[in-house]
Amino acid sequence: MIHKIGRDRVIYEMSPANCRAIEVSPGDTIIVETEDCFGHAIVSELQTVGSGFDFSHINPATGPIGVRGALPGDTLIVNIESIEVDEKGVVETCPGWGPVGEIVSDCVTEMVPIRDGHASFKGTRFAIKPMIGVIGTSPAKESVSCGTPGLHGGNLDTNDICAGSKVFLPVFVEGANLALGDVHARMGNGEICGTGIEIRATVRISIELDRSTIDGPMVENDNAFYMVHSAKTFEEATRGAVERAVRFIADRKSISKSEAYMLTSITCDLTVSQIVNPLVTVRVKIPKEIL
Repeated sequence: MIHKIGRDRVIYEMSPANCRAIEVSPGDTIIVETEDCFGHAIVSELQTVGSGFDFSHINPATGPIGVRGALPGDTLIVNIESIEVDEKGVVETCPGWGPVGEIVSDCVTEMVPIRDGHASFKGTRFAIKPMIGVIGTSPAKESVSCGTPGLHGGNLDTNDICAGSKVFLPVFVEGANLALGDVHARMGNGEICGTGIEIRATVRISIELDRSTIDGPMVENDNAFYMVHSAKTFEEATRGAVERAVRFIADRKSISKSEAYMLTSITCDLTVSQIVNPLVTVRVKIPKEIL
């Protein structure tokens, strides 16, 4: 069955208290309209985030989407089938955003037109690579802002969450309560200035359910698995992602953890996803050829 949910049905925090917008079954397809991270409040270069922006309403995520039969301990698998972006996106930066935010004296907005699969920024034209910034399930008890990543997913800002990928998410509440949004037409690893090309989009997904348990967000594409982990510091995020990669490889290959650790060192890649959210997110790429 095919369902559709509009961008008028959004949440600003992932919470067990949220009421489901729609309910679907495993195997169903959902067409999801997503809002940009600013809630379409910035549509001109004359507008900026400024001092009056309500950051409690950052990164609206469309949903929640309840999944029939999903129970705590299960794994929700989201197949990203396609991402179609709007004709114009926005890039914003402000003083203090990112690692060298002191070079910015005032908030600055650039509107970026999209045409024929390419973006144009101040005379530079380049191909778009649409990806989903926010995708997650409801935490078990607490409410987590859609601007924050965690074990439930959330604001992972991971480039590999794109068309053709599968996102594996833990289920903490009955029905899972999936939500997604914050699409970028293009974003560099790190999201250095605080934004990518923030843009409205239409995302087509399908849902699977697995009864096994996963210890955090994971992404799969044709060539690799990615262990995605978020923490307060780069070092803590790295440790979490690497520990999960080592366990994954050891289990898949029936080898010791020390052997898996060495194999991780010589075949896997550690990459920064983002450094600008309340928690840092990194990922470890595990090539399928070694498994």
